[in-house]
Amino acid sequence: MATTTITSSVTTTTRASIQIITNEMTYYGPIIILVIGIIGCLCNFITFTAPQLRKNSCAFYFLMSAVFELLSITFGLISRLAADHLGSTLINTNQVYCKSRVYLVSVLPLIATYLVLLSSIDRFLSSSVSVRLRSFSQIKIAYHATIGAIVIGFLSCIHILIGYDLRPRCGILVGTFATFDSMFVVFWLGVIPHVLMLIFGFLTFMNIQRTKKRVVVKLHENAVAPTQQKTDAHLIMMMLFQVGFSALLVLTRMIYYAYYVLAPPLTGYDKLIGSFLMSFTTLVYYANYAKSFYIYTLSSQLFRSVFLNRIKLYMRKIFGRYL
Repeated sequence: MATTTITSSVTTTTRASIQIITNEMTYYGPIIILVIGIIGCLCNFITFTAPQLRKNSCAFYFLMSAVFELLSITFGLISRLAADHLGSTLINTNQVYCKSRVYLVSVLPLIATYLVLLSSIDRFLSSSVSVRLRSFSQIKIAYHATIGAIVIGFLSCIHILIGYDLRPRCGILVGTFATFDSMFVVFWLGVIPHVLMLIFGFLTFMNIQRTKKRVVVKLHENAVAPTQQKTDAHLIMMMLFQVGFSALLVLTRMIYYAYYVLAPPLTGYDKLIGSFLMSFTTLVYYANYAKSFYIYTLSSQLFRSVFLNRIKLYMRKIFGRYL
C-alpha cells in the first residue's frame, strides 16, 4: 500500500513537472525564436541587397527566402502564442481563421524552403561547364522561377482549406485525408526539397572540381578562376550547412507530426508526453526559419564581409554627421 502511494506521488509530481516545462517552453520559446528570427531576417535583407549581390540570381533566391521565413515565424509564432497564452480562442471559434491559419503556416514555410532549393539549382547551373546550362543562371529567370514557386506553393496546399474545419475544435478530417495530409507535409515540405538540395549541392561540388581541371589547361583563365572558385566555395559551404541543419530541424518535426496524426489517440501519461513532444518539435520547426543568417555568418567569410561592410555603410549614413 505504501509503495503504491509513493509511486502515485512520484507520477503526479512528474506529470506536474512536465506540464510546467511544456507551459514555460511554449511561452518563452516562441518569444526567443521571434526575436532571433526577426533580427536574422533583417540582417539577411541588409546583406543580400548589397550592390555586389543585388543582381545575383542566387542572392535573390536567398533574399526572397528570407522574406517568407520572416512571414512564417511572425505569423505562425504570434498566432500560436496568442492561442496558447494570451487567451485567444479565434482558431476554435472562427471557421475562416481556422482554415486560413493552417493554410498559411503550411504555405509560407513551403515557399521559403523551395526558394532555397532554387538557389541550389542556380548554383549548379552557374558552375556548369556547359554554356547552355550557365545561361539559365540569371536574374530574369530567377524572377520567373520565384513567381512559379510562390504560385505552386499556394496551389499545392489548397487541400488544407478543404480538410480543416471546426470539429468542434479546429482540426483535420480523420481517416484517409489525415493520412494524405501528414504524408504531404513529410514528403512535400520535408524529404523531397532537402534531398534535392543535397543532390544539387553535390553536383555543384563536382562542377567546381571539373572547373579546376580546366583551369590547369587554360592558363589564361588563372587570373579570374581563383576568385570565382573562392566565391563558389563559399556558396557551396553556405548551402551545405543550410541543407544539413534544415534537414535535421524540419524532418524532426515532420516525422513526429506524421506519427502524431497516424498513431492511435494517446491517453493519460502518454498524452502528456505527446503534448510535450509536439510543442518541442513545433519550436524546432520554427527555429529552422530563424537560423539562416546565423548559418550563413558562421559558414562563410564572404557573407560576413559583405554584411559588415553594409553595417559600416549604414552607420556612416546615420551617425556620420556626429563623427
